[in-house]
Amino acid sequence: MFTTCQLLTLTLTFMIAAITCALVLATGVEWPGALLSGGGAGGATLAALPKLLNRRDP
Repeated sequence: MFTTCQLLTLTLTFMIAAITCALVLATGVEWPGALLSGGGAGGATLAALPKLLNRRDP
């Protein structure tokens, strides 16, 4: 169903989003702001990580 690379990418994306959300909540921000920041971090990771995984050395 998923390749190892895709599974790694999805796992890291969810982990980074959850950690970011928890850290923002710990600073005292309301939960909608924390979810937005967690979603932003997850989206940025999802956009950047596949490019890094597919990069090949010349």
